[in-house]
Amino acid sequence: MNRKHFQLLIGLLVSAIFIWIAFKAGGVTFGEIMAAFGKVNWLFAFPMMAITMASFYWRCYRWRIFLEDAKDIPPRRLYGPLMIGFAFNNILPARAGEVARPLALYKQEKVPLGAGFSTILIERLVDVFTLLALLIAMPLYVTLDPNISRAFEVGDTTYIINEEWIRGKLPLLSLASLILLAGFISFLIDPIRRVYLVVLRRLPLLPVWLKEKLEGFIQSFATGCQCLKRPKALVWIVIHSVIIWLSIAFSFQVMSWGFPGVDLTFGGAVFFLLVTCLIISIPSSPGYWGIYEFGGMVALLMMGVVANSESGASDAFTFTLVVHALQWLPITVYGLWAAGRLSVTAHDVDEISEESELEKGNNHGREETEAADEGQTTGRQAGRSEEG
Repeated sequence: MNRKHFQLLIGLLVSAIFIWIAFKAGGVTFGEIMAAFGKVNWLFAFPMMAITMASFYWRCYRWRIFLEDAKDIPPRRLYGPLMIGFAFNNILPARAGEVARPLALYKQEKVPLGAGFSTILIERLVDVFTLLALLIAMPLYVTLDPNISRAFEVGDTTYIINEEWIRGKLPLLSLASLILLAGFISFLIDPIRRVYLVVLRRLPLLPVWLKEKLEGFIQSFATGCQCLKRPKALVWIVIHSVIIWLSIAFSFQVMSWGFPGVDLTFGGAVFFLLVTCLIISIPSSPGYWGIYEFGGMVALLMMGVVANSESGASDAFTFTLVVHALQWLPITVYGLWAAGRLSVTAHDVDEISEESELEKGNNHGREETEAADEGQTTGRQAGRSEEG
């Protein structure tokens, strides 16, 4: 079994565990799910999907800023490669879309793969900081029901999630966010980054190939961050990021209007978005099925949006399943169509990943060869000394 298949197996197992917890401990039942499906007004699915696709088009405006140092590309030409990346993440393991997107960008715009990879890394970090900021500000726009407490039993361990538990984590989250932000900013300061590189090169336990790989990563990261040093670009990146995520939250609220039993405010939709984004950071199956539904169910229950009962849990699970599917479907269909147009295949993605692993192995082999040659040279010098 190769690494990719192993990752897929682990991801499927994680998704299955969260589905099992939702049904076993959350009180979700198939009968209640089918009843909830029957109450949905599917006309609201169309505006939700339209807002979702528009939010991804808005991502292209931000991506254009990240790419300015490599090439100025109109947002409409970035939409295809962007959607290819997200579609491949939806259907393939090991986040294959992070390779597919820069590959599509290279095929269409001839932007070097390294430049494409670095912009995706910066994009992910900016998204993390945006979501952390929204999460820290949570008390300003959403109220959790203090009377609701959910106990989830996993084996012999019981996990209790309530309003007090969530609020108790906010100070720690704020501190972790500040540390992460400080570390991120330090990489943008040339003298500090040079110190990091000097320390990295002198670490005694890391093999040479790994040091080279980390050094290349740091340099690429710093190159991709150059746009963040321009005040005007930074302001626009922040504006775009807020619009992107709040528009996705609004799409959830729109769908809730067609879902009897789910009374979701805009602030509640933002909290729902944050919880689902946080939980899908756990490695799971392609498309995050199961784990996404569990996170959304917990968020809706904690806000008191649905009844604190088996019926309410089933409504919450079904609503999350519906909005998840309405996101997944148009993104995947359009992304696969764009992949066909640019001739980007899963095989291409595998080849690039294998080339990366091969390069790492070659570097490791060169390191061993150099060490062996050095040992032979030392041995010969010792032999001459003894002869002398």
